[in-house]
Amino acid sequence: MPSPAYPAVEPTVLLAVAARLLGKKRSFRADALRLCASVTPPIRYLGLEHLPARGPLLLTANHYSRPGFSTAWIALGISVALPVEVTWVMSDEWLFEGNPFAFLLRPAMRFVLRGINDAYGFLPMPTMVPGYSTPQQRAAPVRSVIQHLRSRPDLVLGLTPEGMDTADGRLGLPPAGAGKFIRYLQQQGLPILPVGVCEKGGQLQIHFGESYVLPPPAASGDADLAVRQMVMERIRVLLS
Repeated sequence: MPSPAYPAVEPTVLLAVAARLLGKKRSFRADALRLCASVTPPIRYLGLEHLPARGPLLLTANHYSRPGFSTAWIALGISVALPVEVTWVMSDEWLFEGNPFAFLLRPAMRFVLRGINDAYGFLPMPTMVPGYSTPQQRAAPVRSVIQHLRSRPDLVLGLTPEGMDTADGRLGLPPAGAGKFIRYLQQQGLPILPVGVCEKGGQLQIHFGESYVLPPPAASGDADLAVRQMVMERIRVLLS
């Protein structure tokens, strides 16, 4: 069965970078609506009845990609389904591991990602790949997310907890600390709504689950790990 056909996202990326250089902002939802209208066949949505009309809300989706399918379509496809802007937590760097031109590509991509984050008001986060960022480097963006939330109590936040693709394409376990971060966001009033993104039957499918609240942490055991496992299990059910 042929794969879905997606329009090129590069022209829109260039518009976002240009907007940042000019000190202007863009609506990610407006760009998403335009791009998603050209996906063939149209995106299939399941569970739309679980989406609230407004925030606060924390959307947690799997980090899916393949050759010919950019992870950008996760954010684009999800953002179209909501009537309000989604603020995405987005990596500020691509590593290009194994690429001999990584020393050129990495700074160029940092520039592009900075333009996207600034133009759309996204919240940048350092890469979670071991060895490329320190706990101190990751702490500052987390504080930025928290401050942003305090200034916007109706925030709809989008997050792909895994932070990267897995080697075999299966669901991965989010990095250490992600569970504490998600629990803190929930404590600030954001219910968690899982989203499963995959291509099935030659069509991009986005499945929204019911929102939920994490149970209190157990008296013993790894509380951070327990949250990470629970979050991914909720997503796995939507993909099965």
